[in-house]
Amino acid sequence: MRTGILVVASGLALVATACTPPYAGRGHWGGALKPVSKLDCPESKGELTRVSANPNGQSCEYAGDKGAQVRLSLIKVSTDPDSALESVETELKTLAPPPAPRPEPPATPEPPSAPTRSAEEDPKNVNIALPGVSIHAGEDKANISVGGLHIDADGESDSVHMQGGHGPFDRHGRFTVDANDGGAIIRSRAGGRDVRASLILASDHPGPQGWKVVGYEARGPRSGPLVVATVKIKSDEHDDVFKDAKALVQRSAGG
Repeated sequence: MRTGILVVASGLALVATACTPPYAGRGHWGGALKPVSKLDCPESKGELTRVSANPNGQSCEYAGDKGAQVRLSLIKVSTDPDSALESVETELKTLAPPPAPRPEPPATPEPPSAPTRSAEEDPKNVNIALPGVSIHAGEDKANISVGGLHIDADGESDSVHMQGGHGPFDRHGRFTVDANDGGAIIRSRAGGRDVRASLILASDHPGPQGWKVVGYEARGPRSGPLVVATVKIKSDEHDDVFKDAKALVQRSAGG
């Protein structure tokens, strides 16, 4: 990443602005959510097949290709929905630990050098400021802002942070991507008071039980209960599993 940090960051910006963002508003997420007392657990949904269901309607389990597992459950909200989802995330992180940033190498003193041109004058650097667009990039770092999308890339640590939206409860919502050479954490939260949230945690190094990708899809009123699908996958192919998990959540919670 070190030599192509601007190319990587610019590519992410183009892809993200060209596609429908994961925090898209009401048109993407649908209508109002409904209070749920029992889950709707169909025998199958897409590539998922139901393997068990609690008679009280509070949970059910699904299996997918290559050992993928999805658990659909109703989660009560005792204080606030964020705390409820934090508990789910904490459990998932024990299954597939999030990627740790690469430690910075110890600094080595450099001999004095002759004065050089300023950062803005250095031909290796890029500094562009236009209405709605800001790009500042050097050999190892890049900072790009396009509308509500912000990307910070660091070639020294092989890491990228991407953030969209202007706040956790604005009309569009918010999403973040943190990635390095060990994996990625992707979060999204739709706007409005109701909860429409997702998390994907992917690691190059499987956890103790072999899971490489874990996460959740969650929907429900802020007062709860929340319909939450927790996802566990041992392969790198996870798009269809999360799509089917989201469909299960929507089937019960509406929206």
